[in-house]
Amino acid sequence: MSKNSPKDPNDTTGMSWAEKKRHAAKQARAKKQRAIEEANLAGDTEEYERLVNEVNKAKDERLAAKVEGRKLREKIKESLPSGGGRKWADNDTARAVRQGRNAPGLRRHTRTEWNMQPGQMVRLVNKAEAWTENYMVKELGKGSIGILLDPPGSERVAVMFGQDVFQIECKKLRPITDES
Repeated sequence: MSKNSPKDPNDTTGMSWAEKKRHAAKQARAKKQRAIEEANLAGDTEEYERLVNEVNKAKDERLAAKVEGRKLREKIKESLPSGGGRKWADNDTARAVRQGRNAPGLRRHTRTEWNMQPGQMVRLVNKAEAWTENYMVKELGKGSIGILLDPPGSERVAVMFGQDVFQIECKKLRPITDES
């Protein structure tokens, strides 16, 4: 096809998928309409009636599907709680939680307990960011040895490395024992 020739009406290049689907549906409708007109012009009443009944049946099916969809939407809307109200879960686990009891499938988050005491020697198992009292960050290397100053209870504890005191994450520390 040359540049100056008119565009082919069936060419779908450059169309989105939605446009292609609409184009195909339009072509199918036009084909059915042509078949009905040809049957009517040819005088074939049986074929004409059959084709018209097919089109009407498809319309009725679409209408019935829409009505069913509306009924289903109304039914779902009735079963939903009204807006603004709070609907509580109504099952054994939810009741147990509201009463403060344990329930199957429900785990309470326990606090991690560290096996370290203040005054104990500890070493770093990984590189760690160490925070000073002035909130300055220093990176300490793996294997550094220090003295634990705070009992581990929170996420960070005070550890003395040399003469400096740093706040370090508990998970990066291990106690030094006779075996290690």
